[in-house]
Amino acid sequence: MSWREVVRQAAYDAAQAEAEAMQPRQGGMNYRWEHVQAVVRLALWLAQATGADAEVVEAAAWLHDVAKLRRHHAQAGAEAARRILPTTDFPADKIERVAEAIAQHEGLFRDSVLEPLEAAVLWDADKLTKIGAIGQLHARASGAALRPTTEETLTQDAHWLDIARRIARSMNTRLGLAEAARRVVTLENFHAALERELALGNSVILSESQRHEDTKGKQ
Repeated sequence: MSWREVVRQAAYDAAQAEAEAMQPRQGGMNYRWEHVQAVVRLALWLAQATGADAEVVEAAAWLHDVAKLRRHHAQAGAEAARRILPTTDFPADKIERVAEAIAQHEGLFRDSVLEPLEAAVLWDADKLTKIGAIGQLHARASGAALRPTTEETLTQDAHWLDIARRIARSMNTRLGLAEAARRVVTLENFHAALERELALGNSVILSESQRHEDTKGKQ
C-alpha cells in the first residue's frame, strides 16, 4: 500500500475505536472520522495557498488525532507517526517534520504564530473545522450540541460563540484568519436567528399569559 493508504487506514481505525468507546454519546455518527477528513481537505487547501509542504501537511492531517483517546494526544500522535511512516514509502527525510507538526496541534488558542509553516497549517486546519457551518453540523449530528431545551441550547451557543471568536483570533496564517472570520460570521448569524425565533415565540406566550392574568383580575 502507498503511504496515503496506510495513514488513511490508521486514521480510520483510530476513529472507529473512539466512536465505539464514545457510544451512545455520539448519536451514531463517527465524529472523529468526519473531523479528520475535513482537516485533511482544509490542510491541503492551506498548504497550496501558503507554500507549505503538501506531503508533510497531508500525512500530519491524517495522523494528527490517531492517538486522541490517549493523554497528551498530540505527543502520542507524533510518536505514532514516527512508528507508522517508516513502514511506508513516505519520504524518510520528512517524517520528523510530520511528527513535529502533530506534536504542536493541541489546544484551542494561541498567542504566537507556530513554526514551522507545516505546523501552522495543521493547527489552522484543525481549528477551522470546529467553527462555521461544518463545525455546527458535526456538533449537532454527533449529539455534542444537544441540550434538554432550546433555551439551554441558546445559552450554550452563546458560550461557544465566544470560544469560536478566540479560536478565530488564534489562527497562524493570513488565509486561516480570513476563513475563520467568515466562519465566525456564520455562527453569529445562526445564533442571532435562533435568538430572534425564540424571542418571537416567547413574546406570544408572555402576551397570552398577561392577557389571561388581566382577565382574571377583572373577574
